[in-house]
Amino acid sequence: MTITNKVLGYSPLVTGLLLLPVLPFLRDWWLLVGLVGAIISWWLVLRDTLDLVQGVGPVYWLTRQTTVTKIGLRMSFMRETDYPWRTGRGMQVVVPYRTFQIGICKPSEHYTVEEGLLHSLVGRRLPGKPEEIGTWH
Repeated sequence: MTITNKVLGYSPLVTGLLLLPVLPFLRDWWLLVGLVGAIISWWLVLRDTLDLVQGVGPVYWLTRQTTVTKIGLRMSFMRETDYPWRTGRGMQVVVPYRTFQIGICKPSEHYTVEEGLLHSLVGRRLPGKPEEIGTWH
C-alpha cells in the first residue's frame, strides 16, 4: 500500500473524527457544512463494511446485519477468523437489524495460516493422524 493510498484511505476517518467535537460550536451555514462533511466522511468510512472488521492500530469497528429489532447498548467481543486473527472487546450499539461495534483489539501471535485458523476457531492439534483417529474404538 502506497503513501497516497494510505492518505486517501484514512482521510475520511480523520476528517470525521476531527469534525465531531467541533460540530456543537458551529453556527448557521458552517453547521450545515460541518454536518454534511461529517455524514459524508462517516459514510466513506463505513461503506461496504457490513460484517467486515475494520481497524486502525489497536482500535477496531464493525457493522453487522442482525435480526434483532431492539435498541440498546451492551458489552461485546470480537474474534477475527482470518488474518491477522485479532481478538478484542468493546461496546456494541444495537439498532433494528444492525449492530455497530467499536473496541480495542490485539493481533494474534499466530502468524501461519494453520496456527491462526486453529487459534481463531479455538481448535487444537490432534494427537494422531485423521486416518488413525477414524480407527479408534
